[in-house]
Amino acid sequence: MDGLIQFFSEYNYDGIVYGLIDNGVLGFSTLLGIDIDRYFRGSGIHGAIYGALLGNTLSDFLGAIVDFPLLLTINITAGCLIIIPLVWLYLSISKRH
Repeated sequence: MDGLIQFFSEYNYDGIVYGLIDNGVLGFSTLLGIDIDRYFRGSGIHGAIYGALLGNTLSDFLGAIVDFPLLLTINITAGCLIIIPLVWLYLSISKRH
């Protein structure tokens, strides 16, 4: 019985909340990005890309703030944000060629 109690203790659920928040926000923001892009007569591709990038940033922040120290949360968020202009630059350059 002690093993069963230990199995269901809070220590075995570390990271579950992070995963739920992370993928929940990411999935919702990607779908929202597609809908917004299509509303403005786009194909939905750019909306999916930027929705996923922004959603991933937000979801990583929200998930990390629950499970990780504040400085690590800030670093994770900064790492996510750095990628967004790089993707925009790549798409801008590749569109011209």
